[in-house]
Amino acid sequence: MTPLFRTTSSAAALACLAGALLASPARADTVVVTSPSTTTTTPVEPAGALPNRFLLSSGMFTLGAAYVPAVVVAIESERGEDKHLYAPVVGPWLDLAAREECRGECSRETLNKVLLVTDGVFQGLGALQILGSFVLPESHVVALRNSDGSPALAFSVSPANFGRGANGLLAAGQF
Repeated sequence: MTPLFRTTSSAAALACLAGALLASPARADTVVVTSPSTTTTTPVEPAGALPNRFLLSSGMFTLGAAYVPAVVVAIESERGEDKHLYAPVVGPWLDLAAREECRGECSRETLNKVLLVTDGVFQGLGALQILGSFVLPESHVVALRNSDGSPALAFSVSPANFGRGANGLLAAGQF
């Protein structure tokens, strides 16, 4: 044998051995089926829309439920600091910062400060929900159907145990 042939056959043998060792075994339960009817799919719904209606409506409710009592207090109160409550979101914090030391009857001042903080937190949460509705798009399920009306794909994910201490997810489907 010539040295070139010996080197070439040794390299080929090593490549075959590496391919045999590194190849993953074929599973008998893996079936791939292709059909011409699955190539034509039409989406039923659009994939997303702005704004997110749930976040927008819940944010408007949260902000409104916290702002309306603040406006009522701003109208009814004789304290100058309470006039800051006309401003949404920042009004309770401005009122809290502008409050002076209590003189005279102060039994409800701690409660008033707690209510101002609570009102400010809920107004802020409502405002964040409203802003979030424009940042986080509303999600829809997109159903793909074949031309005959049957589902183009069926897919499910479930928890699975793959042996001792090897937990994960098992995905199964028909495409």
